[in-house]
Amino acid sequence: MKRKSKKIIIGILAFLALAGAGIGYYMYQKGPLDVKSAKGIPVSATELYKMYSVDSLRAGKEFTGRVLEVTGTVIDISENTQQQQVVLLESGIEGAHVNCTLEEKSAGIAKGQVLQIKGLASGIGQGDPDLGIAGDVYLARCYHTK
Repeated sequence: MKRKSKKIIIGILAFLALAGAGIGYYMYQKGPLDVKSAKGIPVSATELYKMYSVDSLRAGKEFTGRVLEVTGTVIDISENTQQQQVVLLESGIEGAHVNCTLEEKSAGIAKGQVLQIKGLASGIGQGDPDLGIAGDVYLARCYHTK
């Protein structure tokens, strides 16, 4: 009887090991999400910021890690230390923005322009309430779509 139960346990463990290896191989071969061709959730920059600032947990569950198509007015354009173009969209709150880091530089972006950017939502930054600094909502791996 003990011998039979040992075989069953070994069989179950072998099956779990093979299933884990299969899932790992699938995930490795799948690669990263192609943000540029993925369908995004349409949302305005002001609406997105409001959702994160009012209830960041709910907004995080709904948006973080998902592809969004954010429409908003450009407040500023700059470059980060990796020479990636960073576009700040108006959030409706003084000093707060939707911060979009572009994968490809786009020469056609100007301050005051209303545009659509597709990217992965990363969440909202902390800011510093004592100093009156609001946190930004961050989008990564972004592309200028319209």
